[in-house]
Amino acid sequence: MTSSNDTRITVSRRSVAQVAPYESEEASTSVEFTMSADSSPEEILDAAQEWRNSLARANFEALGVGYEEIDAVVRRLQKSVPGDNQSVAMAAPPPSAPPTAAADSTGNLWRDLMNNSGNWFTNWPDQLEGKDNPTRPAYRRRGDGKGLWLTRKDANSSPAFPSWFVCPQTGKTGDALAEVGRQIRQRLEQG
Repeated sequence: MTSSNDTRITVSRRSVAQVAPYESEEASTSVEFTMSADSSPEEILDAAQEWRNSLARANFEALGVGYEEIDAVVRRLQKSVPGDNQSVAMAAPPPSAPPTAAADSTGNLWRDLMNNSGNWFTNWPDQLEGKDNPTRPAYRRRGDGKGLWLTRKDANSSPAFPSWFVCPQTGKTGDALAEVGRQIRQRLEQG
């Protein structure tokens, strides 16, 4: 529960990557969070810096740019986008398992939601209040109707949305969104 004396902080991050000569792409993310009124300025700055680093990672992933983290500092490694890339990579990107086509397309949808939130409907607040069908997607893209669900889980029973995802409308992340998914599933079971 927040009080009127709590401090609301918004952290935004814009990243730009050159993808070809005279051509660039950008990604932007932001998050809003609340801290108690008795938080020290140092605590507020530490929390803001932690969010800033998380948003930088999300932007680099959205741009398809390799990166490495050293002591919570994100350093760009190389452009992994095709084109005449004259820069030399400082280090190889971390190894990762090749994503399946379905996982990759779903990941791209979550990125699109974060980067183009105006093109998406957000249904889950109404689903929580019982005003909308809980079987519908939590987010639905305008135009093509593609959907993303907070209620789905992966093979390990973990939420099936990316850990870097931040709801662009509410600023909710990981655990908070997992709880939203749990509550919507509970509404489904109560039917």
